[in-house]
Amino acid sequence: MGKLSENTQAVEVPENGANLEIMKEPVTEKEEYLSLCQLVNPISQPLASRKLAKKLYKLVKKSAKEKGSFRHGLSDVMKAIRKNEKGIIILAGNVSPIDVYSHIPALCEEKEIPYVFTPSREHLGLCAGYKRPAIVLMVKKHESYSELYDDVYSLINSLVVEPVNS
Repeated sequence: MGKLSENTQAVEVPENGANLEIMKEPVTEKEEYLSLCQLVNPISQPLASRKLAKKLYKLVKKSAKEKGSFRHGLSDVMKAIRKNEKGIIILAGNVSPIDVYSHIPALCEEKEIPYVFTPSREHLGLCAGYKRPAIVLMVKKHESYSELYDDVYSLINSLVVEPVNS
């Protein structure tokens, strides 16, 4: 292992001519969004609509730039919830096993924190500026994006959790 020498190439092109496309931001086109919504787990309620997801991704992107207004990762978000920090919780809908984060919606309802699911953890990580997927994010209010935050906050509060039919 060790360092790569200057002669070696870091990326090799596959022989079959496959297209290596690296996503730099989440895509919210209708067909792709609908296909991602088919892959979510059963507890992913309320699931954000395509337009709401686009606003959420924009909000996360802005909040990730501001220091102290953004939390990511399960342990960091849980710590913030226990400390009664207020904000919006955004969860990924395609997390497996569900037991990893199934307790968060109940905690959010208990603490009266709005939460919403998006269909892809990969998109959640991308909009936060990470190359790795993210399963849960917390966005806190900041004056630089307060109008967008208030808009998203009211949209999330108007969402209805649908009962799961077994």
